Amino acid sequence: MAGMQTTGETGGRARWIRRSIPAAIVAFVTLQIVPGVQAHTGTAHAGTPHWVLLVFVVVGLAAGGLSVRLLRADRSRYYSLPVLVVGLVLILFGSIGLVEIQVTPPTAPDWTGWFEVLNLLAGTGMVVGSLLLGIRYWPRRPRYTALGVLLAAWVVYPALLPAGGLTNPVGYLIAAAVPATIGYVLWTERRERVRLLLGRRWPRRVGGLALLAFAGFFAFSAGSLTLNPDLGVGMSGEGFVRLFRVGSPLVYWPALEFYVPAIPLAGYVSIGTVLLTLILGGLITLNAASITQQWQVTREVDSGGASVGAVVSSGATACCCCAPAMYGVVGAAFGTAASPVYWAFMDPTSPVGGLFFAGAVSMLLWSFLRSTDPVGETDDDASTGGGTCAAPTA
Repeated sequence: MAGMQTTGETGGRARWIRRSIPAAIVAFVTLQIVPGVQAHTGTAHAGTPHWVLLVFVVVGLAAGGLSVRLLRADRSRYYSLPVLVVGLVLILFGSIGLVEIQVTPPTAPDWTGWFEVLNLLAGTGMVVGSLLLGIRYWPRRPRYTALGVLLAAWVVYPALLPAGGLTNPVGYLIAAAVPATIGYVLWTERRERVRLLLGRRWPRRVGGLALLAFAGFFAFSAGSLTLNPDLGVGMSGEGFVRLFRVGSPLVYWPALEFYVPAIPLAGYVSIGTVLLTLILGGLITLNAASITQQWQVTREVDSGGASVGAVVSSGATACCCCAPAMYGVVGAAFGTAASPVYWAFMDPTSPVGGLFFAGAVSMLLWSFLRSTDPVGETDDDASTGGGTCAAPTA
């Protein structure tokens, strides 16, 4: 029997190697087709049509979904990893290429004047919705309502104050209160789960890789890192490192700008971008670690429950929370007709960027809480004993 198992394992490894060869070929071809990011004009980037980069992203997303499907089938578990790697490579090169090739529309349309009104309406709706949901479902968990109100303040803040409130202390207070409230929710309700995930080797490793991948993607898609620097004003062609200010998110933050002409690589690191990366990347890390832990324990994915929801919400966040990446994808598909999307995301008075951020935080936090409590109890469930655990104290 032992000999038969050894033969089976050897055959499985051989099949895995054979199936990995096409994946390696695809990854190699991708690296050759999508060369280093360089100067671009028109509908091609470094000799590569824009639609090809968009196809890379779509195929990469499909490969990620296929890898989850293969992982659910025990006999196909050997094939899921190479498929996932190929998908990540395709998404990485395609998305970075789309971000680097986008063309900024020259002038803002007249309808952007309505952004402030829409911003106020969106913020008011979020506050009212948070209060109603908190009263109806979680009357003993005011932290949920507080987080909803703070996210609404994040959305509406640029439209309420003169000059976008870039120097107002209230902006710094909101920027600090949002991650503090998220941390309080996690500490109050799932601190033991977080400790468990951070204490396990594979969940910790997968979560760390997810954080690094998101940080890299976020840096390129948010414009804080580029491989195609614009040698215009203030860019003499020589490398430099200098201090300056960045007005995002919400307020001015001290930043360190750099340019390395040998690569070429340019960008900046600010306290604000680090804050956003830690908020979104931290939630993605927890979701990735939780999914890994479940797969290790059960060896399967709950197709109707929280794990798939966490995967979907994490993927949607990575793709949609970064405005330049979204505009790059839409621009590759629709060309100059996509310029309204640019202004909808990039205008500081527009509610779209803030709503995407608030939605991403809500989805990721909800998916993590639900992945550790699939029933998704309310305070009513806890009081009647219908939930899976007692409601934590506020």
